[in-house]
Amino acid sequence: MNSSVFFKELKSFNSTNYRTLLNADLSAEDASIIKAFSSAITRFFIFVEKHPQMSETDKRVLYFKLKLDMVASYFADFPESNIDLLKGFQHELLKYNKSVKDDTTSLRN
Repeated sequence: MNSSVFFKELKSFNSTNYRTLLNADLSAEDASIIKAFSSAITRFFIFVEKHPQMSETDKRVLYFKLKLDMVASYFADFPESNIDLLKGFQHELLKYNKSVKDDTTSLRN
């Protein structure tokens, strides 16, 4: 399993949170943005449960590749957290979203 499968399922599960994560302005904290990041962690564990064929190593690699460790760190120190910890996950999501758009564009040409 790779991150694109996770993001695809994240989008299909809750497109509102997906868009919130994608478009979040991380220059200031906002309750709806924080909720969306919290749901991303929950969604990861639902994803892992839904894909029992994943090895423990693959689960761990995906967790760190998605930068969910940084999101979890944000919540571990909340409310004294640094919002910059959320940027890694958002960056991975933006890369995924761009690749999906690029694939769609290339299919049209």
